[in-house]
Formats: sequence, C-alpha cells, structure tokens
Amino acid sequence: MNKLTRKINTISSELYNLSLVMKGEITNDQDVHVLTLSKEIGSGEIRHTVLQAGLQVFDFNIKLNSDLEIPVDSITYKSLLFLYCLEGDCSHQFDDYEETHFIDQFQTSVIHSDEGLQSRIFISDGKKLILNIIVVNKKEYFDKFNNDSNHLDKKIQELLNDISHKRKYFHSGNHSLKIAEQLKLLIAIEYTNEISEVLSQKGRYYLILAKQIEQFCLEIDNNTNTSGLLKNELKLVTQVSDYIKEYPEVQHSIKTLCAESGLSPAKLQEGFKFMFERTVSDFVRNVRLEKAEKLIRTTDLTISEIVYSVGLTSRSYFCKIFKKKYQFSPKEYKQVNV
Repeated sequence: MNKLTRKINTISSELYNLSLVMKGEITNDQDVHVLTLSKEIGSGEIRHTVLQAGLQVFDFNIKLNSDLEIPVDSITYKSLLFLYCLEGDCSHQFDDYEETHFIDQFQTSVIHSDEGLQSRIFISDGKKLILNIIVVNKKEYFDKFNNDSNHLDKKIQELLNDISHKRKYFHSGNHSLKIAEQLKLLIAIEYTNEISEVLSQKGRYYLILAKQIEQFCLEIDNNTNTSGLLKNELKLVTQVSDYIKEYPEVQHSIKTLCAESGLSPAKLQEGFKFMFERTVSDFVRNVRLEKAEKLIRTTDLTISEIVYSVGLTSRSYFCKIFKKKYQFSPKEYKQVNV
C-alpha cells in the first residue's frame, strides 16, 4: 500500500474528493477532519464531521484568492443538502444552466438532484464565507425511520420523499437568525478546550438540522417570511445580541440599543422574540446569568464581585433569579462545582 492510498483510507472519501478541487492539507482534530486551504487557493478551513450513517456536515470558513466552482458530487450524491450561509454569500446552479440561485447571508436553502444531473456551488473571491452544509442521505438516514413516528413527523417524511422523486430541486429559504445563533455557538465550541463543550457539538448539529427542517416545512406550507424582518434588520439584530453578550456589564436599555443599531423598538423586540424567543430585557438578564454561572464555576471571585461584574447591583435579586434558573443559590452552586 503506497503513501497516497494510506492517506485516503484515513480520511473520508468526501473530504478527499473536495481536497482535489480546493487544494490544502487534511488533518484530524478531535474526530473532525479539517481541510486547511493552501495559500495559493486562499485562507481558512473546511471541517467535515460525520454524525452517523447517512448524516454528515461540512463547515466552510474560508476566503479565496480567486472565484471557484465546487461540484456538488465532490461532496455527495443521492442526498438532500441543507445549506445555511452565516457570513458572505454564494450561489448554486444545476448543470443544465437554466437558472442561478443566489444564497445570501443568513439564508437557508435546500438542494436535491437526481443521479446523473450535476450541480455546482460558486464561491467568489475576496469575501469571507462561513457556510454550513448538512448532507442527508435519504436512503441511509430517513428511510430507516419510516415506522418511527417519534423521530420525524410523517408530514416531513412525505415532503422529503416528494423532493427525492424530482429530477432537480432547489428551495430558496427565508433568512433565519435562530440558525445563525446555533452556528455561532458551534464556532465557539471549536476553539474551547472544555470537554463538555466539545461533546455537545454533535448535538448542536442535530438541532440545526431540526430547525432547518422546521423552517422548510413552514415555508412550503405558508410561502411567507417567518421572521417578518428584512435582511439588513436581521443583521442589525444579530449585531445587537453580540454586543450584549460581549458587554453584559453595560446598563443596556431599549433606548440605547435602538440608538446604537438604528432599529425601532418594535423591530428590535420582534427580532429578539424571533431569534431567542425572549424580550430584549429577558435576553440581557439571561446573558448576565450565564456569564455569572461561568464565573462562579471557573474563578475565585466572591458572589458580590460577580454580581457587579455582570452589570447587576442587587445581590438579593441576583440570588433570586440565579436560583430560579439553576435550582441552586449561587453559594450552593459554587460548592457543588468546586
């Protein structure tokens, strides 16, 4: 067995085929295969994760030096592809060249083509692209659950079966911030050394797939924008949420956040209810509690020091809302997590 054959056998055939198009070095990182682009192609990496038989994920986080076409069959065939663009944009075209489908930031898409009909994803140069592709092999993944009503709703299975019988199918989905938030958490997991966080990565992918399918079914039924917000408004809402998470100690108010973002109070609240199923004030409170929980667990700060460091002024109020969320008082929580 030569060196090249040994290398192919140690990685997935899908990532190896992709590396023939996008040159780079393949390494293994905690059971995830990573294709790091060569400098002649651009910068960044593509992560490949196999969740189970018939279900795999590609995460693109790249910036190219020149335009590039990726044949979809280099990733998979006989499958449904659920795409989500977190940053940047790309496009898709079947090889019959009838129409080019643009995939915008925060937008979902669903792709299927019959065997023998090829299609391509186009990525432009000079712009960062963060693209999540969940590949579902219908034969391996969905068919074995035909008699399991607890796994997938029968209506969902009917929709997916209907798509798989079409020669080609492209669904241009609406913009979604719920999926964006889950992907941001996944990216954070990639750069942490906490074992518990790393182990939650696969569960997060299943949640993203569930949200993709849920939104897809709603759009098929209603053919409406489920968020009620425009793309630029979605982007502003996610920027506001990132700002709150980065600076939980700031005394955030609807007035200051609207002034910062340019959104009206109604749009700001609508965006947070859509994305987080919380009001803005609930979101701020939850961010502060989660930051406090981590400080209790990982630092030697006193409870009073933690209270003020996350932007709260009343220790008694903090203890009340902390116990409601975590079922322990802050002092008890610290004792059981030492």
